[in-house]
Amino acid sequence: MLLVGNGRLVTRGENNQLVENGCVAINNKLIEDVGDTEELRTRYHGAEFIDAQGGVIMPGLINTHNHIYSAFARGLSIEGYNPKNFLEILNGLWWALDRHLSVEDTYWSAMATFLECIKNGCTTVFDHHASYGGIRGSLFAIAEAARALGVRTNLCYEVSDRGG
Repeated sequence: MLLVGNGRLVTRGENNQLVENGCVAINNKLIEDVGDTEELRTRYHGAEFIDAQGGVIMPGLINTHNHIYSAFARGLSIEGYNPKNFLEILNGLWWALDRHLSVEDTYWSAMATFLECIKNGCTTVFDHHASYGGIRGSLFAIAEAARALGVRTNLCYEVSDRGG
């Protein structure tokens, strides 16, 4: 049993419940109980305890639109390239990037993306993955990164006419 307490607990219970000194009891990766920290510490005496130190305890967020392969493009600037519209951005940056992805690139871009998600409270990610020519195993690489970090995913492969 694991308790996470001493925080402002936000639940999805009736009336958008907020427990000021809240606690969550977790058993085998499932939430078993929620309530006041002292009450749960008494009820589950001897359980491992993580002190939230007054922070927010809440259900994980869900990222419902993500382009995992684009993690490598954060902050990317192509010298001399000044696109004027969205189609030029797609042709000159995004589609150029995804034409050069490997399975390993896809795995590491997923790791980078999922770490950022976790850091920002997202525990579930939906992605419509794209890679030119359909890199064999790319969705499996993303799923493996998700498993390694404990992120839930809903994955599919994006289909477009970008290559003609």
